[in-house]
Amino acid sequence: MLERLKPFRYVALAAVALLVAAIILVVEEREQPPSRPTGEQTAATSDVVHGADHQSRPAPRIGPAQLVYKVETTDPVVFLTIDDGAHRDPAMAGILRRDGVKATFFLTNRYVRRDPDFFRKLRDDTGSVIQNHSESHENLAGRPLGQQEAEIVPVSDTYARQFGQRPTLFRAPYGNSDDVTLQAAGEAGAKYVVHWGSEIKGGQIRFSGPREFRPGSIVLMHFTENFEADVTAFVTQARANGLRPALLTDYLR
Repeated sequence: MLERLKPFRYVALAAVALLVAAIILVVEEREQPPSRPTGEQTAATSDVVHGADHQSRPAPRIGPAQLVYKVETTDPVVFLTIDDGAHRDPAMAGILRRDGVKATFFLTNRYVRRDPDFFRKLRDDTGSVIQNHSESHENLAGRPLGQQEAEIVPVSDTYARQFGQRPTLFRAPYGNSDDVTLQAAGEAGAKYVVHWGSEIKGGQIRFSGPREFRPGSIVLMHFTENFEADVTAFVTQARANGLRPALLTDYLR
């Protein structure tokens, strides 16, 4: 009798073994982490993320930014622009207020990061404006679009968050720009890349043309220890030419 049942015993054991294997397989599948997306899925996800970033940035209204050396106006105005931000002094606000100067601050982000509150307060105390002067003040002309965008676009994004307004103006480091710079600046939302017609250093004005300011002249100076002497030189020359200081953003819209 036992000999007759022996084959059935082996069948039963095999069935039990198959059942146990099936249970183990189900448990392992439940414990497996979700599979990684395929290359196609990853690319699609990346496109969505970058698309969202791009949409958060206003599209340029005029395509590439426009390069300007002066403002075309008959109004008796002259524009003071102050670059970089390497030197900071709390007395700067009083100097600008004393002379009734509202300036355009073209700030380099590597200096802004040291003390953004200083520049925010200086802007607010003087009625001035903050604009983009690149991330690290590298010479941009001749560089590929991606490198120029990396120096310009994130700075405008940062300033929009930190200072509450996206820059509409960009100044190229050293005044060196090309068509790619204009395209990158436009991608950041800037309408104009702003050059200048004269520069003030150490209280002395260096003219690139006629030895005077004219309506619409754009004047360059920097955040240096000579800040007061440079502002005084600007105001003295402006008055001698019958002009008053004005904000670039009131004219370059």
